[in-house]
Amino acid sequence: MTSSLFHFADDGPRVSCLMVTADRRALAQRSVGCFLAQDYSNRELIIVDDGEEDYAPILRDIPADRVVYHRLDRQPATTLGELRNLSLDLARGELIAQWDDDDWFAPHRLSHSVDALGDKAAVWGEATLMHLDDPAWIDRPYLGWFKGGAPSTILHRRRDDIRYPSERKGEDSTYRDAWRRLGTALIRQQDAHLLIRCFHGRNTWDRHHFERRLALRPAQIVEWRLRQLTGTTERYSAFRLSAAQRDAFDLYVAQSRALGLF
Repeated sequence: MTSSLFHFADDGPRVSCLMVTADRRALAQRSVGCFLAQDYSNRELIIVDDGEEDYAPILRDIPADRVVYHRLDRQPATTLGELRNLSLDLARGELIAQWDDDDWFAPHRLSHSVDALGDKAAVWGEATLMHLDDPAWIDRPYLGWFKGGAPSTILHRRRDDIRYPSERKGEDSTYRDAWRRLGTALIRQQDAHLLIRCFHGRNTWDRHHFERRLALRPAQIVEWRLRQLTGTTERYSAFRLSAAQRDAFDLYVAQSRALGLF
């Protein structure tokens, strides 16, 4: 692929997509491909990398003025929250989007989020699609709910007075909550496929963190337990995807397999 296949322009506010990463180039290549495929033209990718792998080969299709690749030596005391703050400092856009290296993004993730933002300070989704890279789950994506909304889906206006806490885990949830007082919008369940969260074994959170989102709400917990008891888990509501959600998952699988990720 060459950069001429992808559309970049200065229409609308610039969106800075922030990726903090280390030694996950294969996964990041999928995320970079999703960035390139976005239908929102005024975008840039900001990468903060404190690993040893060189990401330059997977960035060659991004125009030079649309990427900032910042490498630094790893310091054990540096937290994920501090690295995310560095990516905020490097961003040049009016709008900021979290763009994790191991997530998959639908081509209209940015355009939909910008539209949904309206005149609010921030927007995020109430759910995402979830996928476990495991033989028993490889063909069983599900709708995953998050208390307060999925922090990895956030898009917000640029503000220098809101920062990530110096935490190694959960920093994005705290950051999400700091925006509530300013006025926020919510992307509904029907658009959960704008982002697919994948458990691959090297995540910040363990497998339980992903699996518990299968049944997070009280009604879901009751339904899931009843279906386990009756042997009807295949009919569980979180497995019922819309046509658009299924199409997004199929595209995610095809791209992941083409890259040898599973």
